[in-house]
Amino acid sequence: MQDPVSDARSESAREWGRALLTTAPWSTVNDRATLLLVDPAPGLEIPAGAIDTAYWLTIDTATGRSLPAPYGTALASDRAVVERHRLPEAGIAKVAILTDDSLHRLLQGTTRTAMEARWQARHHEVVSDRMRRGEQYALRAGLLPDEAPERVTRTLFLELVAAIRGLSHLAAAPASAVAAGGEASAALCRLACFDDSGAYPPPSYLRAGAVGTRIGRRLGVWLDDLARALGGDEASARRTLASREQVIEEVRTVLGELYRDRLWLRTPEAYGLRAPR
Repeated sequence: MQDPVSDARSESAREWGRALLTTAPWSTVNDRATLLLVDPAPGLEIPAGAIDTAYWLTIDTATGRSLPAPYGTALASDRAVVERHRLPEAGIAKVAILTDDSLHRLLQGTTRTAMEARWQARHHEVVSDRMRRGEQYALRAGLLPDEAPERVTRTLFLELVAAIRGLSHLAAAPASAVAAGGEASAALCRLACFDDSGAYPPPSYLRAGAVGTRIGRRLGVWLDDLARALGGDEASARRTLASREQVIEEVRTVLGELYRDRLWLRTPEAYGLRAPR
């Protein structure tokens, strides 16, 4: 069942986007421009109280170069322009303006920004897209270089183990464990999403994106306990600490389907101390 509040917010965001395309300089090139709504993400629960929105506005390079400053100059140099507009009701609309070619190159990457963009490309809503670029972005976002899955998985698993080991003061001093707790939660959710779909969302959707994944279903209770523990709940802190090793083993079991013989999976702390090569 659709959430009426989420539906209303998405429709309001689409209306604002359509109005943007009637203003200068977009009104003269809106047949060449693609405007996609990437936050709020369709199909996922919108974080309570969230009122900001985010868009991608892409255009072909030749048309982009013809635009007035600052757009033409930036797009001709393969740079993006990011604008923040105050919304009539409340909140901010962030519009990332870049060329079609630039976004395709970003979607080929495996950095955190690229991974989040891959996820957004597969969870967007079309505001205006006469060129049907949105479908191309979604397809591109699903293609990973051959070596990327293990490299990304390894990095996230090592980050998860290091963060979980850093939770030792959680029960005695929750404030001192906030950084480690945030890193552990983020790494676990990113790993869960990447294992299922080859991408992961921006921070505001990490928990929602991880809920239905294989790892998320196994460890959702631990994530909830961790959140309560960081807020000072002593019983949750005790449970979180008592099950740290189980969390690592649960993740290792899932990842072991593909990477069982890898040193980084069997001995992550020792692997992390290897000198760079």
